[in-house]
Amino acid sequence: MAINSTSSATSASTTSTSGVGKGSVIDVEGLVSKLDSIEQAPIDTLNVKVTKQDNSIRDLGIIKSKMSLFQAALQDFTSPVSYLTKSVTSSNDALVAASISQSSGAVAGIYNLHVAQIAKTATANYEFSLANDGSSLAQSGSFTLNSESITFNQGDSLESLRVAINAKSSDTGVRASIINTGSKKIISFTSIAGGAAGLVTLSDMTAGITRKGGQEGQDAIFEINGQEFTRSSNIVDEALTGVRLQLQSAMAEGDYVAISIASDNSAKAQNLLTNVGQAYNDLMASYTELTKFNADPEKRGSLYGFMDLRTMVDSISLSFMTPLTRANSSGTQQSITDTTGNPISFTSLGLELQLDGTLLFDAAIYESAVTHGAIDQLANGSVSPTRSIVNDAMTFGGKVDSYISGFEDQKSTLQNRIQDLQTRKMEKMARYRAQYASLDALLYRLQALNSSLTPTFTALNNPKN
Repeated sequence: MAINSTSSATSASTTSTSGVGKGSVIDVEGLVSKLDSIEQAPIDTLNVKVTKQDNSIRDLGIIKSKMSLFQAALQDFTSPVSYLTKSVTSSNDALVAASISQSSGAVAGIYNLHVAQIAKTATANYEFSLANDGSSLAQSGSFTLNSESITFNQGDSLESLRVAINAKSSDTGVRASIINTGSKKIISFTSIAGGAAGLVTLSDMTAGITRKGGQEGQDAIFEINGQEFTRSSNIVDEALTGVRLQLQSAMAEGDYVAISIASDNSAKAQNLLTNVGQAYNDLMASYTELTKFNADPEKRGSLYGFMDLRTMVDSISLSFMTPLTRANSSGTQQSITDTTGNPISFTSLGLELQLDGTLLFDAAIYESAVTHGAIDQLANGSVSPTRSIVNDAMTFGGKVDSYISGFEDQKSTLQNRIQDLQTRKMEKMARYRAQYASLDALLYRLQALNSSLTPTFTALNNPKN
């Protein structure tokens, strides 16, 4: 019987350089690599799912961010603090000017103001004899300013005298300044205290000091709606709460200026209302994009089919038609109505829900609501069902947080499965590698044996040799 071992011998001779058990006969790493690919397939599938969970978590973060802005807009709209804006006008700014100093304190109304006299600060002007240079004192001397003695020396500058006077202002209650009339320089003494309480008195003056006029201090006297006030300054902050008055001139008997304080809530409320609509539309734009359907699953929104989120958004949309409420005297929430008795809601204020799910502001509806006193009701505060839903969703541990936690839990479960599969794969590959290496070593030895027996078989097949 003839045995052809040529090919085996050749194979053994050409692959033996690889070493026993190292792929001398069979491709151990190639086989293990193919088995590794098979074992890796389910891991890759799970990794794709983990990526989808990451996308969902990220996109829920976007929804949460938009919800936060929407929540802030709702809070501003329903807070009574947002409706404290006031404006004030004077019927004659030349006589009395007015401005709002604190909107929360100003009370809307018309106030008739009569100014009997304006406040004056006590002043006194004095000329001191100067040398030919026009700036230094011609002689030494002294004077008493409100019981404080002031001395000066010949040759001192007028400026140094001014500085010396002001150095004692805390004791005298007087400040000094230099006035250049063009032909001469004089020192003007001004009381620090305004009104009738101010005093500027110079006495015991030596030669070379001449009075050049001045005025006595006097208080402002004025009436508001018949109530008399006396103030040491023409800038009055406390007579009308939240309003600063600037008394400009005294008035003739019987004359008055009308100070009108009005609420600016109409314009403020419209701005707050449109902010709510814009914040909601921004939220809906993100929601629509992140939940969109596509025939290609790879192009669908990461939150497509997430029904819990859809239910929450739907409840927000429907709440715009629900009336705003306020607690009554017994603490029970009841609907807020306008002067016609109609309940006030976002819809009745002009925010209309469109077919595409967005809100559109209708100026005509809003103006009608203003006419019927709806905005005045908002100034007293309100509770919005929409805000309640959003607050419930956005509170720590609320719906949005629970949605995110749900996806994070699913991601963690998938990652644990991936880790388990990777561990099992590594164990299998190590076992496969060892088994194929053993098989390779066995085949290598068989090839070696075959090579050593080849001459014998050749001789047996050729008896003549």
